[in-house]
Amino acid sequence: MIGDVHGCGVHLERLLSLVDRWFPGARAVLVGDLFTKGPEPGRVVRAIMDRRASGLRIDIACGNHDLRLLGAIVRMQSGANLDLLPRTERVAVELLQRAGLMREATWILTETCDRVEVRHPRGAWTVMHAGIDPKLGIEGTPDTTKVHLKALEGEPNWWERYDGSDGLIVVGHRPVVEPIILRDADGAPYFANIDTGCAYGGALTAYCIEADQLLQVPGDGLPMPGMEVPSAFRGLLRGGQRVAG
Repeated sequence: MIGDVHGCGVHLERLLSLVDRWFPGARAVLVGDLFTKGPEPGRVVRAIMDRRASGLRIDIACGNHDLRLLGAIVRMQSGANLDLLPRTERVAVELLQRAGLMREATWILTETCDRVEVRHPRGAWTVMHAGIDPKLGIEGTPDTTKVHLKALEGEPNWWERYDGSDGLIVVGHRPVVEPIILRDADGAPYFANIDTGCAYGGALTAYCIEADQLLQVPGDGLPMPGMEVPSAFRGLLRGGQRVAG
C-alpha cells in the first residue's frame, strides 16, 4: 500500500525499488491522488505503466484530486481553455503535456476514478482514499465520503471513532508527518494513514500489511512554488532514505 503520490515521480520510483528489494513481486496498491501538486506527474505515469509492463500488479483507489484532474481534462476536451482551469489542475496538465503522456495519464485516471476502494478478497483489509463513517461502516458509507471525508480543523478524525469492526482500513488524504497505525488489544493493526505529505517535503510511505512493516523514501523539502503547505510541513526537510519497521 502506497500513500498519496501527488506527482512525486522520483520518490515513487525509489519507493517501488525499495518495495521490490524487500518484497519481490509484491502487488502495489495506491491510495489515490496521483498526479497533481508535485513536479513530475509524467514519471508517475511511467512508473505505473512500467510496473504493469513488467508483469507486476498495481491497483489504484480513487482520490479527490484524481476526480478533479479528470474533470478538468474532460472540460478541456470539450473546448475549455487551459488557462481557465484551476491552478493545481492546470499545472499538472501542462507537466503531463510536456512529458508527452497526457493520453496515458487520462487512461490511468479514468480507471482510477472508477474504483473507490480496493479490498482483500476475504475482507482482511480495505484500501480507500479518505475513510468511512464509523456509524455506517464500509458497506453503508457513500462513495463520495470514502473519497472526500476529512475532519475540519479542531474536529476529531473519523478513525478516532473507528473500532476495527470492518477490518484493517488503509487511507491517505489527510497528510501527517509520520504514519498513523492503530492497533487492537492484541497488537493487530485496524487502521493506517500513510499519506505522509511527500508533495510538501515529507516522505512517501508504503505499508506492507503481511509483514506489518513501513517503508519510506523522504521528500526533498521543496514543495512546488505557490503551493499551500499544511502547517505541520512548513520548514520540514528530510534527508537520506530510511526504512521504518
